[in-house]
Amino acid sequence: MSGVAKHQINFKDPLWMTAWLDTALRMEKRKFEACPVRRDLVPGHEVAQAWGFVVVGYFLVEESLKALLHVQGKQVPAKHSLTALFQSLAEEDRDLLREYYSDFRETAGWTSRFPFKTMDGFLDNLDGDQNRRGTDHVGSFDWRYFLIEEKRSARMPTVSVEFLHEIAYGCIVMVKGVANGDVEPSTCTHSFRLRWKRDRKRRDWLAVRMYSTGGEDEIDHMEVLWGPDYRGRYDLLSFEGGNVRSYFAEIPRNFPLPVVDKRDEFESFDVEEGFRAIGITRNVRGQGGDRGG
Repeated sequence: MSGVAKHQINFKDPLWMTAWLDTALRMEKRKFEACPVRRDLVPGHEVAQAWGFVVVGYFLVEESLKALLHVQGKQVPAKHSLTALFQSLAEEDRDLLREYYSDFRETAGWTSRFPFKTMDGFLDNLDGDQNRRGTDHVGSFDWRYFLIEEKRSARMPTVSVEFLHEIAYGCIVMVKGVANGDVEPSTCTHSFRLRWKRDRKRRDWLAVRMYSTGGEDEIDHMEVLWGPDYRGRYDLLSFEGGNVRSYFAEIPRNFPLPVVDKRDEFESFDVEEGFRAIGITRNVRGQGGDRGG
């Protein structure tokens, strides 16, 4: 028999894959937040600062893409090329990861200035040039060996650690969606996660209103609390038939109920003052509380 046998990948159980990928990603985010890369007039010094974050970020994206391919029952290419792994996914999965990238680019502040407008362009940049055999790409190796070797690509791949983390996060959520079915990945992009942070204030606001006097909430209507975001979505509350429902969506056209703009009122709501007004004392951490006299 001629030739060399291909390396057989023995993947872990999806439960453990997602647990370890999650743990590694959380730790990398904590490290990067605690020790950010500083701008420097010498580009090489800036790259050296970022070296550890970027090298691990490459690995996180590569392993997350391979984990997603595995749980979907697809053949996992024995390659480092992120574009090749990405293109091995089904079109709907590629579109969802593109949404993670685009959503993050639009909502994370400075990221709208990042030069790569699409995930496809970013991955192509990360891959760099092909190796001498034309079987893979050398972008990750250019970063991995930057400290001691000259680059092999015509130019060093441009990297954002935050974008690497976001792509890995999207893949991990999608792996969980396939393997466990306990999460809907399309509702976990950065815009939705920002909304999760607003949820606590919304719940507190509703709690204060529940204990306050006034009959406004008894009338069927929809309230606008925040928005719009870059896709025209709002935080909405629907009061209908005695039920309250929360939405993150566009305002429906020809909505049959009155739509009330509460954005200024919601923005100015002071949680502690609101609870004091209804006789509830909250502890110093703002959790729980008891009814006062």
